[in-house]
Amino acid sequence: MTDGAKRKKLMLVGNPNVGKSVIFRRLTKRYAIVSNYPGTTVEISRGEMRLGGVDYEVIDTPGINSLVPQSEDERVTCEMLLREKPDLVVQIADAKNLRRTLLVTSQLADLGVPLVLVLNMMDEAQDRGIEIDSRGIAELFTIPVVETVATYNQGIRQLFQAIQQPAVPVKPISNGCCATEAEAALADADGIPLELVVEWLESGDAGSTREVERLIGSAGTRRLQGALQEHRRTCHHTLSKEINQRRDQFLNQAVASFKQNHHHRLLEDTAGAGSWVWLGLLFLGLALLAWGEIGEMLGVPTPNSALREWTIIRLAKPSEAFFSANYLGWLHMLLLGKASEGQYEYGLLLEFLHLLLLVAPIVVPVGVLMRRSRSFTSELGRFTRRASTGIPILIVVLLLVYEFVGYTGAQTLVGVLEDIVFGTYLVPWAQTIVPRGFFYDLLVGQYGLISMGLSYSIAIVLPVVGTFFIAFGLLEDSGYLPRLAILSDRVLRTMGLNGKAVLPMVLGLGCDTMATMTTRILNTRKERLIATLLLALGIPCSAQLGVILGMAAGFSPQATLTVLLIVASQLVLVGYLSSKLIQGQRGDFIFEIPPIRVPMLRNVALKTWYRVKWFLWEVVPLFLYATFALFILHQLKIGDKSGIRWMEEGLRPIVVGLLHLPVETAQAFVMGFLRRDYGAAGLFDLARQGKLTAQQAVVSLTVITLFVPCVANFLVIIKEQGWKRALMIVGFITPFALAVGGVVSWVLRTFHLFA
Repeated sequence: MTDGAKRKKLMLVGNPNVGKSVIFRRLTKRYAIVSNYPGTTVEISRGEMRLGGVDYEVIDTPGINSLVPQSEDERVTCEMLLREKPDLVVQIADAKNLRRTLLVTSQLADLGVPLVLVLNMMDEAQDRGIEIDSRGIAELFTIPVVETVATYNQGIRQLFQAIQQPAVPVKPISNGCCATEAEAALADADGIPLELVVEWLESGDAGSTREVERLIGSAGTRRLQGALQEHRRTCHHTLSKEINQRRDQFLNQAVASFKQNHHHRLLEDTAGAGSWVWLGLLFLGLALLAWGEIGEMLGVPTPNSALREWTIIRLAKPSEAFFSANYLGWLHMLLLGKASEGQYEYGLLLEFLHLLLLVAPIVVPVGVLMRRSRSFTSELGRFTRRASTGIPILIVVLLLVYEFVGYTGAQTLVGVLEDIVFGTYLVPWAQTIVPRGFFYDLLVGQYGLISMGLSYSIAIVLPVVGTFFIAFGLLEDSGYLPRLAILSDRVLRTMGLNGKAVLPMVLGLGCDTMATMTTRILNTRKERLIATLLLALGIPCSAQLGVILGMAAGFSPQATLTVLLIVASQLVLVGYLSSKLIQGQRGDFIFEIPPIRVPMLRNVALKTWYRVKWFLWEVVPLFLYATFALFILHQLKIGDKSGIRWMEEGLRPIVVGLLHLPVETAQAFVMGFLRRDYGAAGLFDLARQGKLTAQQAVVSLTVITLFVPCVANFLVIIKEQGWKRALMIVGFITPFALAVGGVVSWVLRTFHLFA
C-alpha cells in the first residue's frame, strides 16, 4: 500500500437500502452486513482497494434521501461529504425509483466532485417493465452511468472501469442563486457549495439552520438569509426542484403508457396468483403449526408426537445395538440422542424431521408462489402491513422463530453440545489429563475455564445465538422487518416514538449495543433518548432471548408467554411515561418499504457466519474473563468464606428476601452486567440442574431481562447520549427491575401460579 497521502478517497453515497454495502463488499472484498431494509449502515465503514495502479480508500456511508439532513445518520453522511473532501463519489441508486435518485444526483452535482452513478437492482426494474435511458442520463449530467445487479455481481466490471474515468457533473439547469451578497456570506465556509446551503435554509428545518450556523456562523447565516429574501423569486426553483418537477411529468406519462401497453401481462400475472392448490397447502401448513403447538399444551396427540414416537420405535431403539457393536455409539447419540428414562433426547435427526414437518408446508408454497407471481408477492406485502392480516402473520412468524430457537437451538443443540460433547467427552477427558491442584480447579473445576467458561459460551449460548442469527437473517432478507414498522406504528406512538423505531428494537434482539447506535435513524433527540432507554431496559439480545425461550419452554409455553407479556407491558408503561416526561417533539413517520423477496440463502449463510465469528472472537473471551473472575473470588478466602459466598450473602436480602430466588442466582445477576447472555446462561444452567421452580424461572428471567445493560452497551450509551444520561438510565433501570421482580414474585406466590 502506498503512502496514505497518495490514496484517493472514494465515497459511496445513496438512498437507504439501495445496495451500498453490497457494492462496498464487491469493491473491497471486505464483508459488510447486507439487509433488505433501510438503516443497516449507521456508521462509517472503510476499506481499501487497488485499481489501475491507484490505491483507493473506500468509504461506505449511511443512506440519505437528501443532502438536507433530517436524521443523525444523514447528518453523518453530509458531514463526511463536506469535511472529508472525497476525490470521487459513487452514487448507488435504486433503478426502480429514479425520482428520488436524481434529487440526490442534482445535489451532488452542486459539490463539483467527480461522480459515477450506479443504477442498481436493474433486474427488479426490468421485472416491473421499467425501461431506463442510461445513456440519456449520462449525457444530461456528463458522468458515467453503470447498470448493475450487485447481488449477482452483474455490472461490477463496468463499475471498475467507470471508477477509473469519473467526471465532474454539469448542472443541466441553472438555479440562478449566485448573488454577490450570498457568495460573500460563504467566503469563510471552507468551500461549502452555495446551492447546498441555500437548500438547507430553504427547507425550513431548524436542524438544518443550526447546521448552517455551525458552518458559517450566526452572522454569515443572517447575511445569507437576507440575500435569499431579496432574491426569493430567483431562487424559488432550485436545480433539484426543477429536476423533480420534470421527472414527475415524465413519470406520470410513462406510468399511464405502461398500464395501457402491459395490461394483458398484469392480468396474466394476477391469474397465476390464483393457484388454489398452493394456497391450500399454505393453509394446511398453518393448520399443522396450530395443531402441533396447541396439542402440545393440551397433551393430545399431534403430528409432532407421532413423529417422535415413530423415530424412537423405528430408528433409535433398533439401531442402538448396531452402532454400539461398531464403536459408533457417539454417532448414535449425536443423531438419535441418548436414552433417558426410556425416552431419547437431543437427537439431531428427530429435530430435523420435526422442523421439516413444521416448516415445509408453509415455506414451500410461499416460496413457489413468490417466484411464480409478482402480484402474489405484492399482495403478501400488503397483507403483512394490515392489522387484520398482519397480526396473524406476525403470530405465525413468532411461533416459527420460537420453535426454531427455543427448541432446535436451546434444547436440541444445547443438549447435544452440553450433555454429549462437553458432558460425556470433552470435560471428562480433560479431567483425566490435568493433574489435581490449582490448574485442575482453574480449567475443569466448579469455576473452570473449560467446564464453565467454554461450556457456557460454546455449549449453551452459541447454539442459541446461531439459530437466532439464521432466523433473523431470513427475516432481514425477506423484507418483512420494515413491515413491522407500519404494523407497530400505532403502539409506538403511545410511547413517544413512531414506526421507524421498530428497527432499532428488532435489531436489539440481535445485539443491544449495535441497536443503540442504530437509533441515529430516528429524527429527534427525544425519540433517540426514549429508544435508547427502552433498549437498555427490556430488549433482550439474541443469546439472552434464546436462553429465555429455551429455559421457559423447558417449563411450559405459558411461562414463556408470561415473561414476554410482563416485559412488553413494562416497555409500554416506561415508554408512555417517558413520552410525557421527556420534552421534545416526535418526528414524522416517512419510511420506504422495500419489496418482499425470497431470501438469498448465500447471503443469510454469510451473515450468520460473520455474526457467529464475531461472537467467537468478541464474546467468548469475555465469558472466559468473567469465569476467571469468579474463579478468583472462589479462591479468595475472607475468614472462613470465599469471595463468592460473601457476594451471595451481601445480595441475599434482595435475591432471597425480595425475589424469593435461590442464593446462587446472585452470581447470574452480577455477571449479567458484564454480559447479559452470561447471566442468562447462568440461570439456564441452574434450571437444567433443577434448582429453579417454574415460579422462580419466571421471576429470574423477568429481572435479568429488565436488569442493567451490559458493559459494552453502557459504553455506547455514554458515546451516544453522554455521561449524565447514561448514569440516569442505569440509575433508573436497576431499582425498577428489582421492584418489578418483587411484584411478580408476590403475585405468583399469592395466587399460586405455576406452582
